[in-house]
Amino acid sequence: MKKTLYLCATITVCLLASCGGGKQVATDSPYRRKPIVEVTESQLRADSAMIEATTQMLLGNPEEGVARYQKLLRDSATYAPAHYELGRAYLAMGWLDSALAHTRQACRLNGDNVWYRLLLARVYERRQDAKNLIATWEGIVKSYPDVLDYYYDLSNAYLTTGDVAGSIEVLDRVEHRYGVTEEVSLQKHKLWMAIEKPDKARKELERLAEAMPNEIRYNAILAETYMGEKNYAKALGYYNRILAANPDDENIHIALASCHMTMGNLAEAYKHLRLGVLNRSIDGQHRLRFLAEFMRDQRFFATYGQRCFLLADTIAAQCGGEEGYHFIYGQMLAAQERYAEAAKQFVAHLEQDKSQYASWEALLVCESRLEDHRAQLIEHAQAAAELFPLHLRPYLILAEAYLEQGDCKQAQSYIGRGLMVSPSDATVIELNNKIKQQCQKD
Repeated sequence: MKKTLYLCATITVCLLASCGGGKQVATDSPYRRKPIVEVTESQLRADSAMIEATTQMLLGNPEEGVARYQKLLRDSATYAPAHYELGRAYLAMGWLDSALAHTRQACRLNGDNVWYRLLLARVYERRQDAKNLIATWEGIVKSYPDVLDYYYDLSNAYLTTGDVAGSIEVLDRVEHRYGVTEEVSLQKHKLWMAIEKPDKARKELERLAEAMPNEIRYNAILAETYMGEKNYAKALGYYNRILAANPDDENIHIALASCHMTMGNLAEAYKHLRLGVLNRSIDGQHRLRFLAEFMRDQRFFATYGQRCFLLADTIAAQCGGEEGYHFIYGQMLAAQERYAEAAKQFVAHLEQDKSQYASWEALLVCESRLEDHRAQLIEHAQAAAELFPLHLRPYLILAEAYLEQGDCKQAQSYIGRGLMVSPSDATVIELNNKIKQQCQKD
């Protein structure tokens, strides 16, 4: 917690503490002392010396300021503010033993002053004295139970000793006073995970989700967590919460479809899949990928395969010109052995982007399965071989195609390139021997 010291013209110097998020903090002055019925001459001299010493510190003359504080204490050893200021000065200089001695003395002389105790906590922290650090913060929290920042400092003090349970217990006190809050619950979640207690960590998120029912992300985290644990009924409950809170979320229907598919609820899976892939806020590529993923399930495809292709056609009408769409649709068609339709999609994709070998190979695989596409197969294999000379498949396709046509010269030329690319490949060696035998006969 950051603190800023302002010196006033009189002996009353106000110390204001700033804490983010509008947290309440103590505002008493570090110079507050018990009420004085009558001000003596010695007290006035001490106050005047205090002002002079503090002025030197603020003017950037720490050595002079420290000397004046020391002189003041020689004349008035029980002047608590001087002990406090010396404690601060010595802490800044790294003289931790001296800082501790003067800060302790300030606290003994005026134990009700919170700023003295806060400084003492800082000294213990610098000295890595965890036991006294915790005890100091416990005392401050007891005296100021409504200051939220002090609980956080106490919780962190327990962490310095590795006492995670103690740190969590302090945060439990915060919740007892203020109720469930995002900041505290997430910190407790992190701490439970740190000591490998995922069940307790999940409970923190569940309580947070209950306290903030319209906050989607916590329900989403819990849903995914339960999906990972194969507790699909629990996951479904959280997905449905998200749907109720935000029915226009572009991803919730896809997530629900996946959950229902895993549970075997195929009708519900298709219903939510359809709602998800027809949502235009999701780009066409992703919508088709969702469809393709679901269609890999044979149970689902047996019942809903044709409907999914109709959905794909609908997506095509909406975003057929979108880059990458044709390739994904082609893969869907090829997976169902609809090679002629798939080949058209791959050709359309290559008209947009010829830079990826995978696109060429997908086209060649489809055309090699189609007897009436030999001319196109040779044309596309030649183009692929020119663009990607280090890939084997185009050479194999061309060597075999020219062998079938009886063109031994071309067949030998392409299989020779294949041998250069992959001389130990069994398919290459076998085709090379076949070409030799056939051409020797001829």
